[in-house]
Amino acid sequence: MKKQLIAAPLLLSFAGIAAAQSSVALYGIVDAGITYRSNERTGSTGAYTGHSNVGVTSGNLSGSRWGLRGREDLGAGWFALFQLEDGFDITNGKTGQNGGLFGRQAFAGIGSAQYGTLTMGRQYTALNDFVAPVSPVAYVGGFGAHPGDIDDLDQTARVNNSIKYTSINYSGFSFGALYGFGGQPGSLKQQNTWSLGAGYGNGPLHVGVGYERSDNSKSGAQDTTLGKWNSTDDGLFNSSINEGYASAQSQQIIGAGATYDFGPALVGVNYSNVQYRSGGDSLFTGHATFNIAGVFAQWTVRPAMQLFAGYSYTRGGEVDGVDERAQYHNVTLGAQYNLSKRSSVYLMGGYQHASGGTLDALGNPVPATASVSDKGNGHSSAAQSQAIVSLGLRHRF
Repeated sequence: MKKQLIAAPLLLSFAGIAAAQSSVALYGIVDAGITYRSNERTGSTGAYTGHSNVGVTSGNLSGSRWGLRGREDLGAGWFALFQLEDGFDITNGKTGQNGGLFGRQAFAGIGSAQYGTLTMGRQYTALNDFVAPVSPVAYVGGFGAHPGDIDDLDQTARVNNSIKYTSINYSGFSFGALYGFGGQPGSLKQQNTWSLGAGYGNGPLHVGVGYERSDNSKSGAQDTTLGKWNSTDDGLFNSSINEGYASAQSQQIIGAGATYDFGPALVGVNYSNVQYRSGGDSLFTGHATFNIAGVFAQWTVRPAMQLFAGYSYTRGGEVDGVDERAQYHNVTLGAQYNLSKRSSVYLMGGYQHASGGTLDALGNPVPATASVSDKGNGHSSAAQSQAIVSLGLRHRF
């Protein structure tokens, strides 16, 4: 009897803890399809050949993931929150983001219905928070990404050791800022990242703008190890388009986009400016600039079916005085049919034509060939043009 009396308050206390955690939710996306690629590059450097390839692929429309998110009411309009998110490849079960358990996102914070939210951990930048939702990647995922995801709208980069503030919505206007500590003794600048963003949404119009800057700090002129960038440790430079700038001293991105919803049809425009600058012991010794402009549209044929079309043009500037400017024309077409609120089937196609030249990982000029949507992760093209088509299924939970 005494044991029961002692156990009763303990059980009640555990019940209180469980009630406080009742907002914790498990969520995720599983996306798999059959993908065809033309001109996939095979062979060794200098002896590349191109062949078509067909296989099962993961994360075509949305990156496959699972996660936990939670929120606890602290009273007086305040709340605590956290989010842990892991990416994975459904074709082999491997964890994404270079094997990080929660490589997509991992943060905790505190917020207020009056003052906004402050979070700390591994997070997306403020540019990504405000510009990506009004870009084509919000509608067709990686198929809408610009070559190499050079402007980081496809969420390739996350910022480690970062603190981020996001405001509340002021009659449609909101803003945010992020700072990523480089973790270098004696310096707050080395390997740091900072970003600003703002957005406005009222009725059918949504607009987003953002700025992002990352500082690189190589240990020496011959240090070509990728991952020295605080914001790009999981692959922004693992791309045949921009890997030649991995040793640059700094990267700067300015992005803007807007969408307007006419009812059955939504149209959008976007622009990005990306700059790499040399300095210190970087192998890259020049100043490279890329300008990207795009238009896209989504048409809701019926409540369960949407069609998509998009085009973007990317143009690079002179590199080290060599006027072999990289140029990329991207065309994306797609259709999605919702089987339910959580499950949908899709057919996506993309075509890219490249010309001019860019750099390799050691800063040497190479032809500007790269895949349409894979951001250079082992599926680069052996020719100036490449097509990719995916038929797949996406399920949200």
